[in-house]
Amino acid sequence: MTANSDQTFFRAFTIVLGVLFLITIVAIFGARMITNWNANDGMRPEQLTRVKSRTEPVYAVNTDPNATSLAAAGGDSGGEPMSGSEVYNNVCSACHASGVAGAPKTSDTAEWKKRLSEQGKDTLYKRAINGYKGMPAKGGNPDLSEEEMHKAVDHILGESGAA
Repeated sequence: MTANSDQTFFRAFTIVLGVLFLITIVAIFGARMITNWNANDGMRPEQLTRVKSRTEPVYAVNTDPNATSLAAAGGDSGGEPMSGSEVYNNVCSACHASGVAGAPKTSDTAEWKKRLSEQGKDTLYKRAINGYKGMPAKGGNPDLSEEEMHKAVDHILGESGAA
């Protein structure tokens, strides 16, 4: 009885495996027919563009041996220094237009006349460049030159009517 039940099991097992194999083959051929059997397996140009844009590196390494010397010399800073009004609008106005953190407002003529008479322009220049109390050095923009900071101080004094 054991030999007969083993034969029955193996026969049933073989039939099930054969049916599963046939189902797999039919599924593969069916999928190929649905997706166009003779279609080119390459990607379309728009797909290639999307793949390329998604796989580009986040950064690139500069291998130019002169790049560091150009950067150290400030060779790529590009152009003329900013005017006093440009520096004021880009950096200084954030605090001096509204008086944030105790910064004297540009519109406060009396305060600027007092500062100019008590401290002098040189002290105002130094404090603008090096920072003073809550104001960071160069208004928080270390890329500004001393000349640009002088122009910004002169602009504030001119706008306030203290100069």
